[in-house]
Amino acid sequence: MGVQAGMNGTDRLQRALHEQLSTLRRMRPTPGKVADLVASGQPLQIELGEPEAGRNGWITIDVTETCDLCWDLRQGLPFPGASLEAIYSSHFFEHLSYDEGKMLLRECLRALKPGGTFSIFVPNARLYIEAHLNLRVLPDSFYQYTPAYHATTAIDAVNYVAYMAGTHKHMFDEDHLLHVLRIAGFAEVRTREMDPARDQAARHFESIYACAVRPTGPSC
Repeated sequence: MGVQAGMNGTDRLQRALHEQLSTLRRMRPTPGKVADLVASGQPLQIELGEPEAGRNGWITIDVTETCDLCWDLRQGLPFPGASLEAIYSSHFFEHLSYDEGKMLLRECLRALKPGGTFSIFVPNARLYIEAHLNLRVLPDSFYQYTPAYHATTAIDAVNYVAYMAGTHKHMFDEDHLLHVLRIAGFAEVRTREMDPARDQAARHFESIYACAVRPTGPSC
């Protein structure tokens, strides 16, 4: 039993190392691609995390193979300061720890041009927490990622949004989302409505939306 457990641990370590090396190899061309994009003089808009359907004109960046640029966003942004017109993020920051999220928001502020816009939406953890506190049963549609919901007792509503089967690291409500944007240095921080042209309608029921600008610019 102990030997098998040790082998499993070794296998997991080897797999994690292989994935890390694979990501580093895929990241290697990214600085050169970024330099070419900046040199092209075209307005640059980037999307953090998995790309959304119909995101025409947006450059997607994350470690997933479906993105235009492969980059570990926990290392910041590979763009020079004041080079981006806009940054968009959909259900991504909940997968970062509080410190990782703070660092990335400051990086977004650095990379945006003055007046550049930052737009975000994240899961509203308050919905699940209030459901638990009030012993209210949420519809099944609130638990779309079935591996993360065990339906044992009421606390599983909180377990779902807090951990998402090990992929979530941080929870947001409206007040907290606006707070982290302000302390990162953004101006004109406010909530916004869902934008059908860019936000996933399928996630609207559980989401909160906000936008902000790098100071000295117009409202987003």
